Amino acid sequence: MQTITINGRFLGQPQSGVQRFARELTLALDDKIAAGEVPASLMGANWRIAVPRGTPVDIALKTISVDIFGSGPGHLWEQSALHYRSRGGRLIGFGGSGPLFHRRQAVVIHDVTIFRHPQSFKRSYRLLHGAIGSVLTRTAKIGTVSEFSRRELALVFRVPVAGIDVIYNAVDHFEAIEPDERIIDKLGLAPNGFFLLVGTIKPNKNLDFAIRAFEALGNAGQKLVVVGGSAPSVFRSSNAASTSTILYPGRLTDAEIVALERNATAFVFPSLYEGFGIPPLEAMTQACPVLAADIPAVREASGAAALYFDPTKLEELTNAMRRISSDQLLREQLRTAGKTNVARFSWSNSADRVLDMLAEL
Repeated sequence: MQTITINGRFLGQPQSGVQRFARELTLALDDKIAAGEVPASLMGANWRIAVPRGTPVDIALKTISVDIFGSGPGHLWEQSALHYRSRGGRLIGFGGSGPLFHRRQAVVIHDVTIFRHPQSFKRSYRLLHGAIGSVLTRTAKIGTVSEFSRRELALVFRVPVAGIDVIYNAVDHFEAIEPDERIIDKLGLAPNGFFLLVGTIKPNKNLDFAIRAFEALGNAGQKLVVVGGSAPSVFRSSNAASTSTILYPGRLTDAEIVALERNATAFVFPSLYEGFGIPPLEAMTQACPVLAADIPAVREASGAAALYFDPTKLEELTNAMRRISSDQLLREQLRTAGKTNVARFSWSNSADRVLDMLAEL
């Protein structure tokens, strides 16, 4: 019986977009396997998710078994224990890394931000992940999360674009979350009285730009709420302290974020570079109007459902904030367009693409 192993290292990492992608795709694959909806060449396979010893396994799976073994730093575990354990079978990793010389492996590399915005990362992180990407794009079947990122990977690593598969992110998991409205009172907010940003606090997210644009708005009736944490082991430091109008509540639960999105004037996504851009789509599931940076990956994901601005021109974001605050018809149009847009993506469809990749190995 053939064995298919999912690299479950993501279960021990702080959750950001990459970890969300890995978790939701694993759950979607589990549903497909349970229903027997897999390619003929994968029927009857033994599916497992491999995790380092000591990792909290907080994922409910029906069919995929959990295999706990080995220890040590994540990359060392991948190159040694995971490589040995998964030899002879197929291996899939959703977080951009894996055993460098596993010959039946598929890996999803989300973007090339370390090359496009190297100043955002520590040198050791850049060197390590740049080397891993260079090897994996030549030894593994590669997937990524958008057509834009597909072209970027091919260009940076000098590999054929035709050899890279696109597996879109999705946000259908977000639609069923019940809001925790207590966060509104806790932060002292009023409905339609604040702009919302959600994401890891790091330089390429263009946080300072959004703050300056908000300050230029000069609207005493609005606040700016920035949700998310930083990862000091990966990114260069970003210091943030709350004021009376700009709030940094740190990491929040999905239920709290949903409540904020349902009450916000608009969701703001000022990023300079993305491989896809999940946060705007999550906001769209909650009928929250979106103001988004006019960059290729975000255009690809958000389509006509966002009000775009140049993320290098402060006045464009300030004007967009002012316009969305006063134009109720525009807010309603964006809410409707957002609901239509997110229907293009689903974890089930993305899981089908992963199964196809594994069948091709």
